Amino acid sequence: MSTGWSELRPYLRVASNQRCRPGMHLHPRVIFDHYLACVAEGALIVNIEGEEQELEPGTFIFIEPGVEHEFRCYSNVPVRLPHLHFDFFTLPDAGSVFVSFKQAGDLKDHRHLFRPPIHEQVPELQLDAVIKPPHYEPPLQCLMNVIALQGQSSPAALLEQRGYVLQLIAMLLRACRTREVNRNPRHLRAMEEAMRLIRDEFHKPLSLDDLAAAVHLSPSHFGSLFRQFYQSSPMQFLRNFRIEQVKHLLLTSDRTLTRIAEECGFSSVHALSRAFKDVSGMSPSDFLQGRRHEPPPKPSGCPMSN
Repeated sequence: MSTGWSELRPYLRVASNQRCRPGMHLHPRVIFDHYLACVAEGALIVNIEGEEQELEPGTFIFIEPGVEHEFRCYSNVPVRLPHLHFDFFTLPDAGSVFVSFKQAGDLKDHRHLFRPPIHEQVPELQLDAVIKPPHYEPPLQCLMNVIALQGQSSPAALLEQRGYVLQLIAMLLRACRTREVNRNPRHLRAMEEAMRLIRDEFHKPLSLDDLAAAVHLSPSHFGSLFRQFYQSSPMQFLRNFRIEQVKHLLLTSDRTLTRIAEECGFSSVHALSRAFKDVSGMSPSDFLQGRRHEPPPKPSGCPMSN
C-alpha cells in the first residue's frame, strides 16, 4: 500500500460539473473512495457524521472513505456542485471500485473496496471536511480544469489533469493550515480587489505597477502579499489566467488566434504563442489538434434522488 508523498498518483473515478435541482436529496451514505466538491452556486445543507451545516458558495467539501454523509438542496434554490470521486493512489483494483449510495451496513460484501483514508496513509495530508478558502476562485478554477479534462486519454491530457488535482489538493491543504491565521483585513480586501481586477480586466494591458496602484500598495509589498496568498507572483498568475481563457476560446469558438490574442490581453500572436508554450509545453495549434482527436468526455456524476 502506498504511504508516501512521492507516490501520490491520483486516480479519477468521477469528475462532474453537477447541477442539482431544487429539493434534491442525497440520502445518508458512505463511499469507498474520496469525494471532493465545491458549492459553486446556491446553498447546500450537508450532514457529515451527525453534524449539519448550511454551506454557501465558495465552500469545499471533503469526504473520506467510510464517513457517513447526507446532502440536501432547498426547495427553491438550485445548486451547482462540481465534484470528484478519486483515489490519492492508483491501485491495481481501482477499476473495481464504484460510487456507493448505500449505508455502511449494506456494504458488508464490498468491504475490500474501501480505500484507506488519506490521513492514515499520509498523516501530513489532513484536510477538513468543510473548507472555506479566503479566496475560493483559484481552487474552483482548478477543479473545473480537472472536470474539463475528464474523458480525454492522451498522455498530455492525463498528465495535465493529474497536475491540476495535485494543485487543487495543495491549495485546500494550505487553506486548512492557515484558517486560524489572523490576517490583516486591509490585506484581505486588497487581495480580493486584485483578484477581481485580474478576473474582470485580464484582456487589458496590466502591469505589476497597475495592480499595486489599484489596491494602494507599493509594487514590492503587493507582490510579496500576493505570493503569500496565491503561491505565485501577480504577473505569473495573470499570464496563467489568460492562457486558461485562450484554451477556452480555442475549444469553444472559431475566432482567429489574432483575435483571441487581442481579447485575452496579449500584444501579439507571437506573445500569446510564447506564453502558451511556456505554460502548457506546446503551441496553441498543437493543443487544439490534440483535443480535436480526443473523444468527447462521457457525462458522469453522482445523482441525487428526490
